[in-house]
Amino acid sequence: MSNRAEKIIQAVQEAGVIGAGGGGFPTHAKLKAQVDTVIANGSECEPLLASEKNLLNQHAESVLEGLALAMEATGAKRGFVALKEHNRDAIQAVQKALSSGDGRIRIHRLENYYPAGDEFLTVYDVTGWVVPEGGLPLDVGVVVCNALTLSQVADAFHGKPVTERPVTVAGSVRKPAVVVAPIGTPYADLLAKAGGARHADDVLIDGGPMMGNLVADPRLGIARTTSGVLALPADHLIVRLKKTSIAQMVKRSKAACCQCFRCSDLCPRHLLGHNLHPHLAMRSLDYGLAEPSGHVTAAFLCSQCGVCELLACDAMLLSPRLVLAEYKKQLIARGIKNPHGRTKLSALAEISYRRIPVSTVLKKTGISEYAVETPFAGYLQAELVRVPLCRHAGAPAVARVKKGEKVKMGKAIAETPAGMLGAVCHASIAGTITAVNEDWIEISAK
Repeated sequence: MSNRAEKIIQAVQEAGVIGAGGGGFPTHAKLKAQVDTVIANGSECEPLLASEKNLLNQHAESVLEGLALAMEATGAKRGFVALKEHNRDAIQAVQKALSSGDGRIRIHRLENYYPAGDEFLTVYDVTGWVVPEGGLPLDVGVVVCNALTLSQVADAFHGKPVTERPVTVAGSVRKPAVVVAPIGTPYADLLAKAGGARHADDVLIDGGPMMGNLVADPRLGIARTTSGVLALPADHLIVRLKKTSIAQMVKRSKAACCQCFRCSDLCPRHLLGHNLHPHLAMRSLDYGLAEPSGHVTAAFLCSQCGVCELLACDAMLLSPRLVLAEYKKQLIARGIKNPHGRTKLSALAEISYRRIPVSTVLKKTGISEYAVETPFAGYLQAELVRVPLCRHAGAPAVARVKKGEKVKMGKAIAETPAGMLGAVCHASIAGTITAVNEDWIEISAK
C-alpha cells in the first residue's frame, strides 16, 4: 500500500466517515481492501427519499472526487456511479462532472425497482457477479460506498470531519424537503423545518418506509446514517407492522400462513441464488429452535428489505422479515454462527421479471400520496444536538469530553477504543457539553 493510500485511509478514519446509506460500516476498514471495482451507490434504494439525488445534483464533483480517492486507496482499476435511470438530473450532473475525466469512471443506469441500491443487488446489476452467502462485496473484488459517504471521503481528505448530512423530511408533513442538518439534530427540529406533521399523532420513522425504524423519542438526535425522517399516520399499514411484536406475529403466522411461496418467489436474496426461503422459515415456526434447520439458520442471509412483509404478503399482513430477525437474534444468543457459505452462485433466471417497480411499492404500501417533489430547503441551524455514540457498525464510541466543557465544531468528542472496529464522533456545532451518557453527547450552542 502506498503512502498516499495510507494517508487517505487515515484521513477517512479520523473524520469519522461511515456508511451513510444506513449500514454505518466504518469506511476506513473498507478502503483497506484491494479490489478490482469501486461502486458509488447513488440509487436512493428506499421510496420517498431524495437526499442522494439532491447531493448529486449539487455536488457531483465531490462524489466523484471521493470515488477516485477510494479507487486509489483500494487499487481499483474501474469505478461506477450507480444511478436509477429515471433520475435524469442526477445523471446529467454526473455526466457533466465526468466530461474531463480519464474514462476510468462510468455511469451505470439502474432500473427503477425496489430494492435497487441494495449492496448485493448493486454488485450484481453493475458487474454481473453474485456475492457469496454470508459474504461481502469484497469477496468478489468490489467495494460499494454510498454517494454521500464518498463525498465525505473527499471532505475528509481535505481535513473536514463528518458534522452534517442531508436528510429527506417527507411523508405526512406540510412542506416535504431535503435539509442539511448537523449530526445529532433532534428529529423534532427537522419536522419543524418541514412545516410540522399534518396530524398530532403522526409517528416518525428514521430512514425509509421499508427498512426504517420507529423513532422512540423525537427529542433524540439524528445519526450519520439518517437518510430520511418520515412522518406517517399512527394507523398506517407500515406503522402497524413496525409496531407488531414477535409474539403477535408468531400467533398470527401460525393461524394464517398458507404457504403460498410468494415471499420466497419475490425475495431478493433468494433471486440471487442464496439458500433463503422465507416461506419455509415461516413453516418452521411450528417446530421451534430445538434443532435449527437450514431454513431457520438462513435468517443470517436475510437483508431485512421488507419485500416479504409489505409487498409479497400484503393480503395476510404476515412478516417473514420479523420472524427471520427473531430467529437470527436467538441463534446469536445461543452462540450459533452462520453455517451458510456457498460461493459459486448464479442468480435465478426469474430475477429479471420478478423485480418490483417502485410505482407498485408506493401503491401496495399506501404511500403514493407522499411521493411528491422534495426541494432542497437549505441548512438547519441547530441550537442543541445529541450526537449518537453507538449508531454505527462495531463497538460504540466512548466519550472523550466531560459535562461543562466547551467545544468547537469539528472537535473529536468520542472514539471507539483502539484495536476495535468503530468510529470517531465529532462535535457538530460549537457550544458547551451539557450531558454525556453511553448513548449520546449533548451540546448546547447557548
